[in-house]
Amino acid sequence: MKKVLSCILSFLPLVLIAFVIIAYIVAAMVIGEGIMTTPEIIAVICLLLIAVVAVLLTFVLMIIYIIKACKNPALSTGMKVLWVFVLYSFNVLVFPVFWFIYIRKE
Repeated sequence: MKKVLSCILSFLPLVLIAFVIIAYIVAAMVIGEGIMTTPEIIAVICLLLIAVVAVLLTFVLMIIYIIKACKNPALSTGMKVLWVFVLYSFNVLVFPVFWFIYIRKE
């Protein structure tokens, strides 16, 4: 169960951010048409909340995976530094890769 949850959490920020980008494009088209109605305002607020959740989840997962990379005895010091850099720089894209390589095998 823990592996399944960590797998879902690894892919969730990528899915949420993709959803938010697509939804913001649609919202921009709706906003560009004129005055916003109440349902459209509620939809934009929900999109903002989803974006906040995606950012917070990304930050938490980045910290967790950096700690896991630093505590992994199978990695050399150079690989630990590389993983920390990659997880910090390209976090959303690298989370599924890190999960597949290291966490899936635990």
